[in-house]
Amino acid sequence: MFVISYLCIHYFWSYDKALEEVKKQQVEEVNRIKTVLNLTKHDLTNSLEDYAAWNGLSDYIDRPNQEFIDDSINDHAFASLKLNGIFIFDSNVNLIWGRHYDPFWDQELSYDEIRYKFGSLLANTLKSPQDKITTSTQFLVINGNPVLMATSRVCNSHGEVCDKGYMMMLKPINKNFTDTLKLATGIDVIILTKKKSKTQDLLSQKDTSIIKKFYSESESTIHFIIRHTIKAPNFISFGELSAILSFASFMFIANLYLAHLLLKPFKTARLTLDYLSKGEIPTTTLADRFISQEIRDFAHHINQVFIELDAQKKELEWMSYHDTLTKVANRRKLQVHWDEISNDNQKKHISVALIDIDYFKPFNDNYGHLEGDIALQMVAQTLKKSDTECDKFVARFGGEEFYIVLSSSQPIDCEKEASLLIENINQLAIPHKYTETEVNWLTISLGMISCQQQPLHCQKEILLIADQALYQAKANGRNRYVIEKYQSCTVKSNYNTNPNSG
Repeated sequence: MFVISYLCIHYFWSYDKALEEVKKQQVEEVNRIKTVLNLTKHDLTNSLEDYAAWNGLSDYIDRPNQEFIDDSINDHAFASLKLNGIFIFDSNVNLIWGRHYDPFWDQELSYDEIRYKFGSLLANTLKSPQDKITTSTQFLVINGNPVLMATSRVCNSHGEVCDKGYMMMLKPINKNFTDTLKLATGIDVIILTKKKSKTQDLLSQKDTSIIKKFYSESESTIHFIIRHTIKAPNFISFGELSAILSFASFMFIANLYLAHLLLKPFKTARLTLDYLSKGEIPTTTLADRFISQEIRDFAHHINQVFIELDAQKKELEWMSYHDTLTKVANRRKLQVHWDEISNDNQKKHISVALIDIDYFKPFNDNYGHLEGDIALQMVAQTLKKSDTECDKFVARFGGEEFYIVLSSSQPIDCEKEASLLIENINQLAIPHKYTETEVNWLTISLGMISCQQQPLHCQKEILLIADQALYQAKANGRNRYVIEKYQSCTVKSNYNTNPNSG
């Protein structure tokens, strides 16, 4: 009876509320994806309007010339705007110039599939007003691949006379786009075209949603399949059911025992009456009346002991992996992290930086160890919070030395990462009158080694090379960095002695 009652309450109360909460959170995840898609449309709109509202483009439509293309719509324009298609038309929708091009692979692409559809693709723009620039964006499929298209009239530089012609831009919806979606939202998204039957298979899976993008009212062209991070709970798990049955069995036995305890006074009273009826005095003890209170006290103390032991265990575990002064990881945690990234096939690009605070001993000797501890804390937290596009791990190696391990599935811009770390420490402007650098505040020197797609089993050698790079940065004047490239247990120097750079 207890189990049935529990399951009913669980279904109509807690489980139903849990499902409702999960649905709300999944709707929020869908909205986050929609927001990123809208921002992408907005960025493409801005890029198109920068070109379309320009007297230079109007003049090109009137007098086409290769110099304009070489200067303004070259390979760099495709790469910087992340486009794979640009098309320019005159006022009669005749193609003046067009290119379907993959800047990543430096490969020309065919646009035969849309060559005879330009009129329909420009349908919305053909209806737009001619006294102001208006951009239309929509999703479609070209050569079996999804793209985001933006079209607009070509106007003068003031965007007020828009009868010069038309312009179209295409942005690929590819793996880089899905990686950006995941980076911005933390949610896995699969992008499929309607022709791919895999869509229905994915939708049949639990905790997935779909965003459909239409090119026309009769045909959906692109499906954004969202794999939610918030999962719907099972009604009841095997472990939970086992616990309920065990608890029910325990309660049944406990009730039998409780009934025995409740009936015991009556039995005692009956025995007492029997003794009295025989003229005898019964023998009882006070312990019989206080046994339940003692059990409650005992259980309370045992519970407190377990709570204190658990808290101490968590504190000791944290202390064993962290530096208590700076609150960043210690050398032991660095080794654990190194083993993890060595076995991570997704993050093949690794860079390691060894950092040393310049002239920290004079700082400690003159400002005192208390100020030195505060400076160490500020430097450690600044290194930890410094912006990066990689996964970053910061550890105090000892004294005033820190290690930073950067890992990513994409190539790492070591120059950018090292320069930003140096700059952020300089921005702290911690006064240091006793430094021998060119500035009068606390600075750092940095040695970095780039292990792009190289095995990490030679940890000792990698750290040694980073240490050598740090030594070179100090020799070059400090408050700067030096970067080495690790290639199959050999070193290729890449020194730069300019201030704040390696």
